Amino acid sequence: MASNNPKIVMVGGGSYGWSPCLLSDLIQTPELEGCEVVLLDINIAAAKEIKAVADRLCADNRKKFRFTATSNEESAFKDADFVVITISTGGLDMMKHDLEIPDRYGIFQTVGDSVGPGGWSRLLRNVPVFEKMARKIERLSPNAVVLNYTNPMAGLTGAIAETSSLRTVGLCHGIFSTYWLIRRIFQCEEKDISVRFGGVNHFFWILDFKVHGKDGYQLLRKKLSGLSLDEYLDKTPDGKGVGKRTIDHILLDEMLKEYGYLTYLADRHTCEYFTAYLTDRKMTKRYKLHRTTIEERRGNLRKAREHALKMATGKEKIFPRSRETAIDMIKAFVTNKPFVDVVNLPNIGQIDNLPRGAVVETLGLVDSSGFAPISIGPMPEILRGLTDVHCRVQKMTLEAALTGNRKLAIEALMLDPLCAKLAPSDIRKMGLELMAATRAYLPQFR
Repeated sequence: MASNNPKIVMVGGGSYGWSPCLLSDLIQTPELEGCEVVLLDINIAAAKEIKAVADRLCADNRKKFRFTATSNEESAFKDADFVVITISTGGLDMMKHDLEIPDRYGIFQTVGDSVGPGGWSRLLRNVPVFEKMARKIERLSPNAVVLNYTNPMAGLTGAIAETSSLRTVGLCHGIFSTYWLIRRIFQCEEKDISVRFGGVNHFFWILDFKVHGKDGYQLLRKKLSGLSLDEYLDKTPDGKGVGKRTIDHILLDEMLKEYGYLTYLADRHTCEYFTAYLTDRKMTKRYKLHRTTIEERRGNLRKAREHALKMATGKEKIFPRSRETAIDMIKAFVTNKPFVDVVNLPNIGQIDNLPRGAVVETLGLVDSSGFAPISIGPMPEILRGLTDVHCRVQKMTLEAALTGNRKLAIEALMLDPLCAKLAPSDIRKMGLELMAATRAYLPQFR
């Protein structure tokens, strides 16, 4: 690995949502100054616009990096040290099918990018792209490190692990939102808390936590004293500037009361891992679960591009250092200074009672040798039961996507909790409709 001037390839380098944030983080990391960054994208015009952003940020902040925009995978991956992936095969046009077709079967997916029929469909069409990309990276840069943000992140990180020997990790910022909640309630900094958690991406569980070394759950019950999380947040001053809440946490509060554990702060993600909340519109309204529509996503994309173009002209300044960990992990490899944070890796026993090989989410150690998950032991049985099925759906869907096994793909969909209220024949029909609508991106099933 080039220790002083590594080569970083950003696949989806023209992403207006991800690239300005990650590039801002990079430019504010002195240990990586001087590195080469390749913005690889099939949309070369977008990649060139992001390059203009990067060049301007470097000029304004007196930093020296080398940026290249390209659509040529061979030159991009040649001698790469790090590959960061932020793509969406088929884009919003295909995601529209992921949401609209399940709707006709009574499944109202709020996000549709990780589990349920939407996540299933998205995994099937991304796997051929990831398999081909992993093999190409391994051929051109066998020592490269791959950091994947693309959803369904667990399944696609598994795809790279299954089809190559590349050191690979999946990254997500979900756990940081729950850190925010703990900080907000206890008016403390992240350094004041320690957290033990585990699960799958977007569906993790805080098994225990400490605040200033004291039992967090015991303190939390005392703080709430019968109030819901939102009631407590609304009546408590902001204190150390952690910020006011901007969303409802009705489902999160139910998870805490019924199961005894905190999970992801975003109810709109958590609800997709259960049967009831999105298959009964009364329940959807009761828990205030809202979908981000394709139209909203297109609008957000336009706004992100407008902001990026303003950054390229100097009208908008560099983003503050984010809580994303991709650049921190790259720095840990380059400097060999160990870094511990959330990782998504194939289960080798870090969660003892979940299926081996499924990509699971825990803390992990990062240094120049690679990624080492930190064991949390077995999950409590109630949490294991809720989580285990998603590991099995993930593994079955990935195997089906890699082998072109249509029967196995449909069986995986039949196992998903969001489909539990449908008859098996209707699940099959819905799955085949999704595959037909996205067939241009499913060469393995032809």
